[in-house]
Amino acid sequence: MKRLFSFIAMLTAVVFLTTAASDPYQDALKADPYNAAGNYHPYPVPKYYDTKAPKGYTPFYVSHYGRHGSRYLIGATRYTHSTEMMDKLHDAGLLTSDGEALRNELIAMKAAHAGQDGILTQVGSREHQGISSRLYKRARKVFQQKKRRDVLVVSTPVHRVLQSAFNFTGVLKGKEPDLNFQLYSGDKYKDYLARSVPDSVREPLEEKCNAVLEEMLSELLTGPGVGSKIFRNTGRVQEILGDESLAKFMYTLLEESSIAKCLDIDVDPFSHFTDEEILAFGKIYNARSMYAFHRSQECGNPNNTITGIPLLLDFILKADEALRPNSTRCADLRFGHDSGIGPLLGTIGVEGYDTTPSLKDAWKEWPAYEYIPMGSNLQMIFYRNRQGDVIVKMLRNEKETVIPALAPFDGPYYKWEDLRAYFADICGLD
Repeated sequence: MKRLFSFIAMLTAVVFLTTAASDPYQDALKADPYNAAGNYHPYPVPKYYDTKAPKGYTPFYVSHYGRHGSRYLIGATRYTHSTEMMDKLHDAGLLTSDGEALRNELIAMKAAHAGQDGILTQVGSREHQGISSRLYKRARKVFQQKKRRDVLVVSTPVHRVLQSAFNFTGVLKGKEPDLNFQLYSGDKYKDYLARSVPDSVREPLEEKCNAVLEEMLSELLTGPGVGSKIFRNTGRVQEILGDESLAKFMYTLLEESSIAKCLDIDVDPFSHFTDEEILAFGKIYNARSMYAFHRSQECGNPNNTITGIPLLLDFILKADEALRPNSTRCADLRFGHDSGIGPLLGTIGVEGYDTTPSLKDAWKEWPAYEYIPMGSNLQMIFYRNRQGDVIVKMLRNEKETVIPALAPFDGPYYKWEDLRAYFADICGLD
């Protein structure tokens, strides 16, 4: 009996230690392996609540930025190398049953991408329809004002972004037919909606980032067992790959598989990889995403200063226009890319975007599937009382958020004068 109690006690201790050591990122991948897809992850329909506005305040204006929704991969030659190599390995008899299934699914994904390079999928269309519907539901009064019926819409000229804008605005127009929409698009607007970091700045930083990614690739996707679920003999596979390492080929297979849930076809390529391989890919890809769309200890914050500030300045200036006494504008809707929304949120410093992790720790502090999935957005809802006082609530991916560096007025609500002063200081405005 004593031995039984000792065994139970030991087992309880093991369970406790395992639970205590539970890692949020690994738990997230167990719940949904495609969380490893980072910024390729479809937009998650949020579970949110609204903190009631202070008494006497009514919403009257919305300022919004939304990344395009789920899309096909960019690059007309995507899947070409991977499927050709998988064909060679098939012919050599080196694919396991999982390898054969993965090969077939990659072929199906390649066929789905034909002629659809970077185009929005129907998944992406539904994402923006949903975001628009929920905005209308929670801020209906904004779009029902008799004297404020104008909506300004600006978009980069990229096809998927325009498609996202049409899906979003179509919902609002269907609910409020009398709204007046003005849509503008072109390189003029891309210059501040998703301004590119100049090559002279980007290239040396990219070298630093790539060096870290190579280290992570060697540390995480190299070693016994890697590839053994899909390949019968990894040594022979490496011979066929030639100068390309097995680790790099595995990364390519994982990266091209990670877009699966954004597509309009029923495939599940991640089911053919091990949990360890998916975790390794997620950590590496997360580091790449944070470098590209946020900031890091190794590469600093050029995304914020070069891309984020011009966009934040646009939020300030358009809000100034909308707050004029005779303004007829009820909403400013911007549509762009991850390369715009990431730097914008990082420049503002909202929760989650207020830290600067190292690239190798990005997955711990800035999980990309949560912070910059397809359809990522910032919504600022402005409220006013009878005395003309204005307060603002910010929503990141439709969830209330705050700026840790700036104390709010009430709950998640900020006085616009305080928020504007904070923004203006960042942008160098007087």
